[in-house]
Amino acid sequence: MHWMIRSTCLLGMVFATVMVMAGPGHDDGDGHDDGDGHDDGGLEFTLKPKGLGQAGQFQFSVDGPGVNYFTRFLGDGFYVESSTDLKQWHDVELLKATDEETVFHDRGGAAVSRFYRVRYEGGTSTWGIIRDRILGPSCAGCHSEGTTFAKQSKLLLTPDVAYEQLVNRKPANTYALDDGLELVGTEGLASVGKSFLWEKINTAERQHFYDDHPGYGSLMPLGADPLTDGELKFILQWILEGAPEHGVVAKVAGLTNLERYSPPPFTPLDKPGSGIQLHVGPFDVPANFEREFFMYKELNNQQPVYVNRVQIEMMQGSHHFIGYLLDSTVPTLVKRLLFIPNKIRDLHLPDGSDDPLVLATMAFHDFFAGTQTPRLDYQFPKGVALKLPAQAGLDLNTHYVNRTGEPSTGEVYMNLHTIEKSDVKHEAKIINFNNADIDLPPNRVTTVTADFRASEKMNIFQLFSHSHEKTIEFRVEIAGGKRDGELLYISYDWEHPPVMKFDPPLVINRGEIVRLKTTYNNWTDETINFGLRSVDEMMILFGAYY
Repeated sequence: MHWMIRSTCLLGMVFATVMVMAGPGHDDGDGHDDGDGHDDGGLEFTLKPKGLGQAGQFQFSVDGPGVNYFTRFLGDGFYVESSTDLKQWHDVELLKATDEETVFHDRGGAAVSRFYRVRYEGGTSTWGIIRDRILGPSCAGCHSEGTTFAKQSKLLLTPDVAYEQLVNRKPANTYALDDGLELVGTEGLASVGKSFLWEKINTAERQHFYDDHPGYGSLMPLGADPLTDGELKFILQWILEGAPEHGVVAKVAGLTNLERYSPPPFTPLDKPGSGIQLHVGPFDVPANFEREFFMYKELNNQQPVYVNRVQIEMMQGSHHFIGYLLDSTVPTLVKRLLFIPNKIRDLHLPDGSDDPLVLATMAFHDFFAGTQTPRLDYQFPKGVALKLPAQAGLDLNTHYVNRTGEPSTGEVYMNLHTIEKSDVKHEAKIINFNNADIDLPPNRVTTVTADFRASEKMNIFQLFSHSHEKTIEFRVEIAGGKRDGELLYISYDWEHPPVMKFDPPLVINRGEIVRLKTTYNNWTDETINFGLRSVDEMMILFGAYY
């Protein structure tokens, strides 16, 4: 109670209304009956802060001029420390005290006995403020009963259940669970490093989050501004203090800090000391449009080169960037006519339909490297490299999504770092497991599976998925045999799926079956099938092995 009152006074944020519970022998709703037969009176007053910096001080009026009322909460009792008019308060008994409601009884001497119920319009505890002022506006909209996000994360953040859903609970995210994380623990400092909530909202560590924990999904709030610096520090202090449900453990004044983390601006990559740099753009992305195009780039390498590191830097708004090699089946004439170097080939025409000639060129693609994250810096295992044949070229596929009413700009850099052939112990090969048999009925959650049998032993050191906006979960596991059901990869984030690194490599033996199991939520009234736009769907597992 003391902490609750102090919080109210310091902030000047919360008003409370006292409702009089009158009548002889009245039951206050908490099972209490005064039983003294005294007239309880009919008093009603409003409780409001007296002034900032005066802990425990209220100013209120009771049928007349305002008086000062100082209180503190001692154990199970409600204690009147002092007042300008002590005759108004006598034997006060606390019946109930939470951060939302207080009920107390003032026997009022021999003549009067009154019950008072104080209801607070907003949380006055640190947790109450987090719940009502931070999680409510920023998180509860997505994490509410019945939403895709709530089902996916198994997390509700509506005020009625948020505390029980967060504190001392394990995350649904498999990677976070395997790392020993909990959503929010109660061990103070020891819980900060193990808090999945803190990992998901701490945008200042954005690069660490995506680089070191790619399986954790996206930072939150998804698709909205990050929490303010003040809100983040407030939550951090709450966790440091053991994440109590009641009481004041953080200074609310810090919430006035409205600064927000903003990711570093797009910066062109420096050219690699040994290797090749490719650059696309700047280019326009029209308002309310998905611009996806291809641009063939000749590498002009007279001899084969071996790539052991890939860097990609994309301007904001990208969905993906992929570099494709042309396979050996492309006819010379087709290559000369359709793969003109440095020419943009837009996949989508101005009316939104697809260009059939551009679609045709996709039949000759072999995946080489790519990402859906704004920044990628991927280092291959020591002694492992991808071979680029002599006189190679890459067909660069850029996809930007602009759902605003204003045009935007896109730009991409790609660095291919190379090593000498003598340093290559294992030549890497590409994984491209693609299932186009997708049929998603309207207004239904559907799981699609596809099996791929390993034709040789695979030492996998990289995996990542590719799908579109209806995806809830992309799961990869072993099917059959002694390893049946063994989880290899999982992603909950279609926009920025994790690029998983395996060191030591993930071994798939010859003949073992790799099963892709993808769950989609088709919330539309139309059947969704395989397609190239984000409103269509895909089911692809990329990766690399030796």
